[in-house]
Amino acid sequence: MTGIDTCFLIDLYWQDSPRNKNARKLYSRLAEDESIKIAMYFNCFNEFLHVITDAKRFENPLSVKEAVNIIDLWCDLDRITVLYPDDTVFKRTIAWMNMFNLGRNRINDTQMAACYLSNNITSIITANPKDFEIFQSFELMNYNLP
Repeated sequence: MTGIDTCFLIDLYWQDSPRNKNARKLYSRLAEDESIKIAMYFNCFNEFLHVITDAKRFENPLSVKEAVNIIDLWCDLDRITVLYPDDTVFKRTIAWMNMFNLGRNRINDTQMAACYLSNNITSIITANPKDFEIFQSFELMNYNLP
């Protein structure tokens, strides 16, 4: 099973993203190969909604309704499993924050990685592999490469 980082969703739906073309290309490949199961950390949807509707970041942001409809669509896909943290995920997150001396800006990615690891996710699709390299637990699929 493959986990998805929030940036992939944002780049997929933000038409002016310099990574949009690569995100769409990868999405097409994922859609074609039905054997690939996708995991989505629940908070990716919260982050997606927060970012993609922000008029300070985007000239033409999505409306909240549009973003919620996209989230609904993803949640309804058979190949998507939405994952939620449990006690083990929380404890691993705190341990990693201490072990790697991570600051407050790293809490979301750290908890996402902890949740993915706890659910036997072996790879993550991301344009920001450095966010996950420190954990040395995943194959990082960087779609931001030419």
